[in-house]
Amino acid sequence: MIISASRRTDIPSLHTKWFINRLKEGYIITQNPINKNNFYKITLNKNIVDIIVFWSKNPDIEFLNEVKDLGYEFYLHFTITAYDENIEKNIPDKYSLIKKFQSISKLFAKEKIVWRYDPIILNDDFDINYHINHFKNFAYSLNGYTDECIFSFVEIYSKIKNSIKNINNDDKVLLIENMKYISEKNNIKLKSCSQDFDNSNIKIEKSACIDKERIQKILGYSIKEKKDKSQRKLCACIESIDIGMYNTCTNGCIYCYANSKNILKDYDANSKILSDKYLNDNINIKERKIIVNEKSKVFKL
Repeated sequence: MIISASRRTDIPSLHTKWFINRLKEGYIITQNPINKNNFYKITLNKNIVDIIVFWSKNPDIEFLNEVKDLGYEFYLHFTITAYDENIEKNIPDKYSLIKKFQSISKLFAKEKIVWRYDPIILNDDFDINYHINHFKNFAYSLNGYTDECIFSFVEIYSKIKNSIKNINNDDKVLLIENMKYISEKNNIKLKSCSQDFDNSNIKIEKSACIDKERIQKILGYSIKEKKDKSQRKLCACIESIDIGMYNTCTNGCIYCYANSKNILKDYDANSKILSDKYLNDNINIKERKIIVNEKSKVFKL
């Protein structure tokens, strides 16, 4: 079983104590984000959890160490973009994050940390040259500390459509051609996340953020999970169980789809669910079906 923690919120930065408590207790309660009357109990037994895939903009290193000490395998998506506090309100200085990225890579191996440069916003403030210059500096600093960078372009939805413009395909291609060249110069493979480039000869490999190949290399054994049909059509991720909850992230990124309000007033680090607002004696909690892999060693990293 693969745990995603989380596409919906920044657990390695904001909810570390809560998640460690759930690992120690051995289970978690999640809510279906679409059908909010459905709640599920998910075992976190380390003999059943194959790996945890973390997503963060400012991960806590001590938290990652504690996860490791508890006996869980993981790898981390670490997002470092070129935006300032006007776009990512509560994210630290990016060069301090570069140093943190390097430290995590040294502690846990570069195969366990993936750089995300997403979402890409193109406008008068953040034009192609702006992105190229920052991406070049970041890639140079991360050479040897990761083997992959995943990018995507911002999705325009109702919350942000008045402040962020659509990006034309020619601009996308020009930027990505430059990013690919820079990545290759710095021994980093550039991959796209759920992107499609119209009428372009650009050759960019599609990423799987929940990546079967990476996971098997880290674990040293094969896993059964198949393509996750619940994700977008262009998504190449394999099946996982996301244990996060929307509206629980305080990073303050203006482009984020996962926050329309804040429900953290109900946050309790000792709760079985990330926000205990929804838990009461009347709700029905079901056991979530999981995939159990045989942990027989077939190859090594």
